[in-house]
Amino acid sequence: MSRTLPFAFLFLFLLIAPMAQSYEISENFWESGSATFHVGISGNSPSGESWKSAFTRAMDSWSDATAFQFFAVDDYIDPCNDRGNDLFGDDITGIDFTSTICGTEFNENVLAVTLTAGVCINTECTGGFFISDADIVFNEAEPWDVYTGPLRFDNTIDFQRVALHELGHALGLNHEEDEVAIMQALVTDFDILQQDDINGANFIYGSESSQSTVHGIDVILPQNSSLSGPSNSLNFSGNLSSSDAKFDNKFLDLYQYTFENDSEVDIQLDSSELNPFLYLARISSTQDILADWLFTDDNSGSGTNARVTADIQAGTYWIGVSSGSDNEEGSYSVSLDSSSSGQENTFAKVPSGFGLDVEINPNPNISGGLSQVDFVFEGKFIDLYQFDVINPTNLRIDLRSSEFDTHLMLVDVLPGNVLGNIFLQNDDVTDGNSDSRLEQTLQQGTYWIGVTSFSNGEVGDYSITSTVIIP
Repeated sequence: MSRTLPFAFLFLFLLIAPMAQSYEISENFWESGSATFHVGISGNSPSGESWKSAFTRAMDSWSDATAFQFFAVDDYIDPCNDRGNDLFGDDITGIDFTSTICGTEFNENVLAVTLTAGVCINTECTGGFFISDADIVFNEAEPWDVYTGPLRFDNTIDFQRVALHELGHALGLNHEEDEVAIMQALVTDFDILQQDDINGANFIYGSESSQSTVHGIDVILPQNSSLSGPSNSLNFSGNLSSSDAKFDNKFLDLYQYTFENDSEVDIQLDSSELNPFLYLARISSTQDILADWLFTDDNSGSGTNARVTADIQAGTYWIGVSSGSDNEEGSYSVSLDSSSSGQENTFAKVPSGFGLDVEINPNPNISGGLSQVDFVFEGKFIDLYQFDVINPTNLRIDLRSSEFDTHLMLVDVLPGNVLGNIFLQNDDVTDGNSDSRLEQTLQQGTYWIGVTSFSNGEVGDYSITSTVIIP
C-alpha cells in the first residue's frame, strides 16, 4: 500500500523550474558537490538495526552511484537549530525524529521533510542558490522500521527508502512524477535508487546525461548548461566516431545549452584530426529547428577550424559538432563565450484580439510572473504565450509556482486569432500539488498557452516547461 510522501523546502530563494528531462531538478546545489550530515540519531528500529546505520547506508547509495558525495559525522546535531520564525538553519546538517516540522505541524500523511537553505548565486537571486544547510526531520508519529522489498500491508514505513528520497531533495532533486524513481512523491515497492534518480544527480554534479529527440539523435545535456550571463565562458571536448549518430552521412554530436537572455555568442570548434563543421540551432518547445536562428560554419576559424559569432535571442540551442567530409573521425574541442546586457528579452508581442497581448515565445522553458498590471480575465490575472507546431508532437506542458495556485490553459488558434476546437485546462497535477500539467498530441498549427491562477487576484512568479514525449 503506497503512502503519500509530500515534502517541504524552506528556501531563501524561490524554486526555479527544471529543464525538460525526465528527472526533476531545482537550480539549487552544493557548490562543492558534497555535503556532510551529522548522523548521530539515537535508537534502533523494531527489526534491531540502528536508525543511524540505515541513514548512513542511504547516503552511501547516493555517493556510490552518482557524482555527488555524502559524508557522515557520528554525532548529533538538532536539525531544528535556528529554524522557524524567518530563521534558515545553522549551516550544519542534522537529522532526527520530531513531532513537528521545527514548530510547524506535519500535514496528514507527511512522512519526512527536508529543510534546505543557502546563499543566492547572484545578487539578483535569479539563478538559484548554493545550498549550505539541508536538515531532515522524520515524523515520529508514523510507524517506522528498516526493511527491504515490497511495502508491508500493516503500513509500516521503511526508514531507509524514505531517507534515500529525502537525501535526493537535500542534493537538489524535486519530485519525479513520470519515471520510475525513488524521487516519486509516493512510497513504492522500490527500495534502491533507480536510473532516473542517478541521472538527475549526475546532471547537477558533473556527469553528463543525454536525452532522446524527435530527430532520432540523442542530445548531450552538459553540467550547468543554463547560461544566465552577464558573461559566460566554457570549454569542452569530444570525439567523433563510428558509434555516433549520422546526419548527411557525417557523424554528429549534439550539445544543448539554454541562454536565459538575449546574448552575443562566439563559438569556436577546433580539431587537428578532422575538418570540423559547426552548427548552432535554436529549437522550439516541440524540438523543431527554428530556421531564423540556424547558423553553420566550415572554416571561419583558424586554418580549417569552424567558428560562429552571432547575436541570438534567449532560448534553448543545440551546438552540433560534425565534419566537412563524410565519415570523418577524430577528437575536437569547443570554446563558447557569451555576453548579455541584462536587458529584457526581445520577444515580440502582438494583440490577441481579446484585449491583451500575446508573447511570441517558442522556447521550451519560460519564466514569467503574474502581476497586478496584467490583464484580468474572470477576476484573475492572465498571461498568454504563442508557439507553433510544425510536425505532430506529443507535448507535455508543466506550469509551476511556489507563490500561487496555478491554472494552465492551452488553445489552438486559427488565422485571424479565431479560437479553434482545442481547449484544454488543468488546475492541479495531483491532489495536494497546486502545479498544473497538460499532455496532448498536437497537430501542425498555432497554439496559445494561458497562465492564470485558481483564485481571484493571485500574483507571483511562475515557470513553464514543455517536454516532448518520445514514444
